[in-house]
Amino acid sequence: MVMMINKTSQTARFRCNTSEVGRSGPVLNRRRSPYRKEAPSDVLYALALGGRVSLEVDFVSNQAMREGSHEADLVRMQAHKKDADQPSISSVLHGADIETCYDTIVVGAGPAGLFLASELGKRGLRVLIVGNDAPIVNNYGVWSDEFEALGLSHTLECTWPDAACYFGEGREVRVGRGYGRVSRRKLRQHLLTLCKEAGVAFMDAEVTNIEVQPSMTQSSVTTTSGSSINARLVTVAAGAAAGKFLKYEEGAPTVAAQTAYGIEAEVEGYNKAYLPDAITFMDFRRHHSGVWNESAQQLEAGKHPAAGDGMWGSSNEVPSFLYAMPLGGNRVFLEETCLVAKPALPFSVLKRRLERRMRAVGIKVLKVHEEEWSYIPVGGPLPVEDQSVAAFGAAASLIHPATGFSVSRSFREAPRVADEIQAAIKEGLPVPLAAKRVWQQLWPSERRAQGAFHVFGMELLASFDLKSTNNFFDTFFRLPSFYWRGFLASKLTPTDLVGFALFTFLIAGLDIKLRLVQHLITDPAGVYLYHAYKAFLSKPDSTEEKNVAVQKNDV
Repeated sequence: MVMMINKTSQTARFRCNTSEVGRSGPVLNRRRSPYRKEAPSDVLYALALGGRVSLEVDFVSNQAMREGSHEADLVRMQAHKKDADQPSISSVLHGADIETCYDTIVVGAGPAGLFLASELGKRGLRVLIVGNDAPIVNNYGVWSDEFEALGLSHTLECTWPDAACYFGEGREVRVGRGYGRVSRRKLRQHLLTLCKEAGVAFMDAEVTNIEVQPSMTQSSVTTTSGSSINARLVTVAAGAAAGKFLKYEEGAPTVAAQTAYGIEAEVEGYNKAYLPDAITFMDFRRHHSGVWNESAQQLEAGKHPAAGDGMWGSSNEVPSFLYAMPLGGNRVFLEETCLVAKPALPFSVLKRRLERRMRAVGIKVLKVHEEEWSYIPVGGPLPVEDQSVAAFGAAASLIHPATGFSVSRSFREAPRVADEIQAAIKEGLPVPLAAKRVWQQLWPSERRAQGAFHVFGMELLASFDLKSTNNFFDTFFRLPSFYWRGFLASKLTPTDLVGFALFTFLIAGLDIKLRLVQHLITDPAGVYLYHAYKAFLSKPDSTEEKNVAVQKNDV
């Protein structure tokens, strides 16, 4: 989806011939997911003792999830798409001087890496980007007001005044907020212009190793070609898969994934099925069952012939929804998205659901211009601060675990991270202390508490069936805009999030109330949340107040 913001039907370990896939594999297989840990038998007792419930986190399996898991081939294919209308980075930025010791090397040339590099260059630092010279290939959707606040409105190619959601038959919700589609070409041109003006250099290469020199004053980056370049600090911004260069905390829930299969196509019948002047942000109606050929629009809430408004057999099914952008004329971007799952819901299932959904609502695809396989690793352990490599963007776990949002947050964070890197280099700090300074800026105790709350929400969503998912989001968008907008943007402080939780509990139906309480006291994510808040409350300082003031100015 592009709730998500980044936006692959091959399966290796996840094969089935059934029509749909359930929460832990095929519908008939009710075993727990291999990526999901069982709750301890007595979590409350452990909390009462103040002990830490141990969650075995397998670095190898987490890293496999970050790299695409059973869909790794399609993830790589998506990443290596070409776009002749985007100039190569090498044609815009000057090349690297391997004899130079750079102030900082940014590993990765995606949006987050380019933007951070430009901010570092603006501060007078000698900056080198090392990464693949590839175009931006994913579809990005953003809230219009967030890109306007960042001064990036000119990079939007389409905007809509409102976003529509459907949480079951007859349950349409207009969120009352503008949304935009980012032009990949305009955004990349903007970022490359910023980098060129800031004097940033570029090397088209893949990094294989990052090592601190014995003096502790420099790090060496080695590439697949055998080249070695030195810098006073290395910052990894090459996506979540770059986790292989990082160290992570223990005792956290495992990594999950948001997957989506989409097409940009010319179609017939879209304007009869959906609003032509609004983005369809989430359509969770169960029109993908394959039984409503061109008749789904005739369904009336509460009058479904099989009862339950088409929800039969969905209690063990991983939910997915339609995300659609009308682009003018008969052109539209259509994407079937699984918000979060463990293991990742296969692209083959999402493609099948999208095709069935289109038939059900009477949309006929005339010509496909582009296919997209979006794989976004979400949640999992956060990086520790005691390591010799810094990171940024998805590599630094800045993807919102419960939504997949990342681009706006990364752009918002870049100036403050650049300030910390500049200060650390100016002070001549050893590499480990310089990196630690960056991590403390990105993930102080209050941000870790915030992150644990988001992971708790992600784990809750991953446990929901379709009915509970619809009920939850119907509740979510009835919250005051301060809460739901702040939650999606990662701007709520730990204290704000307590208010968010209490308000949600107050207005939610009984089923959601029970699920929230059950999840808190029985799921390992509840223990993880408890310890993160405990650590935050045991380290009172002014950081939260400072960050709150900055975030409110960002709004």
